[in-house]
Amino acid sequence: MIYRQNQQLCPNIYTMPYEVRPGDTLNSIAIRFGTNLVGLIELNPTLRLRSLTVGMTICVPRVPERPTCINGAYYTIREGESFYNIAQRYSIPLNLLLEANPAANPYDLKVGQEICIPNVPAGCPFGTVVTIREGTRLSDILISYNLSLDELREANQEFNPNIIVPGAELCIPPEAVTRCVEGTTTEYVIQAGDSLSTVAIANNITPSELLIANPHLRPANFLIIGTTVCIPTA
Repeated sequence: MIYRQNQQLCPNIYTMPYEVRPGDTLNSIAIRFGTNLVGLIELNPTLRLRSLTVGMTICVPRVPERPTCINGAYYTIREGESFYNIAQRYSIPLNLLLEANPAANPYDLKVGQEICIPNVPAGCPFGTVVTIREGTRLSDILISYNLSLDELREANQEFNPNIIVPGAELCIPPEAVTRCVEGTTTEYVIQAGDSLSTVAIANNITPSELLIANPHLRPANFLIIGTTVCIPTA
């Protein structure tokens, strides 16, 4: 089967068309659909010659549809996760997790795929609830927990970033699990005074190469002390 939209062909049943939205970047789209920049460009060779524009259609990996989830909560698969370690983390019998996701292939979970965690209370099922202290600013929250504003809003639907109320509770979503590819990258932890450019120069690579090796990171993440980044090896 071939998908056609706005003259964009998607090569097979494992891919689907995606319309670029305001604020999208190649990195953000790659992360959303469980791939990387190389994989995204392989699906869309013309992206080598032009930039993303809002409304254009590109091909992305097809993500399995979310299952029915009554009396449970949806969870988005991250890099390196399996049904086994998810069941252990949330103290759920593995067989119940498998039964709640009959259409999911436990041997081929996709990054970005949504699964159902049964018998999980609503509210902040997979994150941590924190109480806003007096004098806390929006930037303090985002920097302290290494979040984007969109991630914070998604976990807190009624949160108003323009009004920070002391005493209010926020759900802090879990941080993405990041592992550097053994043999082709090494780990480095951001220190005081580091930036995207200084880390790149220190390792004799370009900032672009460093971002490609860390598609989950934004340029500003390279300023946050303690952030783990992957350094490409020769």
